Amino acid sequence: MPFRSLARAIAMLSLAAFGSLAAHAYDSIVVFGDSYNDVGNIYAASTALHNPYPPAPYYKGRFSNGPIWVEHIASDWGLPITPSLLGGTDFAFGGAELLKPVVVEGLPIPSVPMQVDAYLALNHGKADPNALYVLEGGGNDILNATEFDPGKLGCAIATGIYELEKKLRGAGAKNFLVPDMINVGQLPAAGAGGAAFIKFASDTSIHVNWELAGLLDADMKLPGIHIYRLPVFQTFLAVGNATTHFGFTNVTTPCLSETLTVCSDPDHTLWWDAEHPTAFGHAFFAVLVEGRVPNQ
Repeated sequence: MPFRSLARAIAMLSLAAFGSLAAHAYDSIVVFGDSYNDVGNIYAASTALHNPYPPAPYYKGRFSNGPIWVEHIASDWGLPITPSLLGGTDFAFGGAELLKPVVVEGLPIPSVPMQVDAYLALNHGKADPNALYVLEGGGNDILNATEFDPGKLGCAIATGIYELEKKLRGAGAKNFLVPDMINVGQLPAAGAGGAAFIKFASDTSIHVNWELAGLLDADMKLPGIHIYRLPVFQTFLAVGNATTHFGFTNVTTPCLSETLTVCSDPDHTLWWDAEHPTAFGHAFFAVLVEGRVPNQ
């Protein structure tokens, strides 16, 4: 069974625990975030500098070994999803932080707020009311933190995401997908910092989710506004605690080694590298999203 079909079958078993929301049709998907959502912006920008990144065996500039979750969603809904640098509506950049822009090996990476500003500038300050807006970010802020106060950083990330939702809503946006923060302490990359960093990353992720839920609560009740949440933290925790139930055989060790050697079973491995899910992991996540945000 192809991993996309397998992921769908397995993920559908868990949808009852999370529930489903009212159906709504969209004319486009507009994406803001980092490498979990980037369908080729970093690759296009680095290729222009004659240094394409990420290289093979990464898949066509994605930070995975196959299509990522937003591509599955777009395909299933019959919508295009291409990098903003190539004229599309996916503004996410691998490596992006929420709280500040960064530079990686000479390549400027716009922050998530800068991505939103770029979208609005291209559309004369207006947001398409019939689009679905994906707002995600903050994981890199946690991984790259230099101060280790979970409450302070978690509040800053949650407030940043909320302010972007409010900004887009003020410009006319009506439909949002705002996933929970993944448990950053669960990433293989967090383990390199030792037990203290794992605890900091996990605690910060919890603070983000707690603060963001409170900030979005009132907006979720506004007439005509649809804000869909996805329990990413809870889902990946469940996967870690019941690995084989969800179709995985390895949820701790990255498939791709530091020497770019690929493991023997990527289709049942959760992590492609130390920070990013495999194509199977993305397909699994996509099915969960479709269960929460149906488009029909």
